[in-house]
Amino acid sequence: PLMCRENILFMRFCGDDGWPSPQLKEIEIKKGSDRWTTLYCQSILAVRKLYHCARLIHADLSEYNLLICPSWQISKDRFKPPKERSSEDESLQVVMIDFGQAVERGHPAAKELLQRDLSTMRDFFVRQGIKVLSNELAEDFVLAPIQDIESNSEQTTEKEKCYNNNIDDQGSTWRHAVPGWNDEKDMELLLKKLMTL
Repeated sequence: PLMCRENILFMRFCGDDGWPSPQLKEIEIKKGSDRWTTLYCQSILAVRKLYHCARLIHADLSEYNLLICPSWQISKDRFKPPKERSSEDESLQVVMIDFGQAVERGHPAAKELLQRDLSTMRDFFVRQGIKVLSNELAEDFVLAPIQDIESNSEQTTEKEKCYNNNIDDQGSTWRHAVPGWNDEKDMELLLKKLMTL
């Protein structure tokens, strides 16, 4: 997202020379490949980040509305000439699209919609021949408080706190600025959880 104003979200085009980046369903990678595991982890992390940083649930997440883009297309300094791009700039990233049906996490059906999103993603990645978290473990991971993601607490009360957590949206910073957010730490933890399955 580039900007958010009330109920309008401004997004950038993900693609190259007018051609959109491929949807997750269009990617041809060998079944069981580590690349599928990386894309799965990025997808779960995107759901977590959307939940905590934007305070939204996609509510229609599937392989049709996840794009696969090189990092340079989604970075702040996106318009690097090809000669200035590193191999890291070319690494593939998952990007969510199609937020028309997204709901705030305080929505009465938020829990069911999040569970449906996670179940749909799980079903897709299972078909790709990789290990994935159970729906319950994926939900616990997404809902875990930012500072407490390493705890293995499975208390329903903690889940309910996450669903009902009302954070003031009237602040001067945009919703995605969350202190303590660490994509790398979350990715490491998620990979560790997958290794124990």
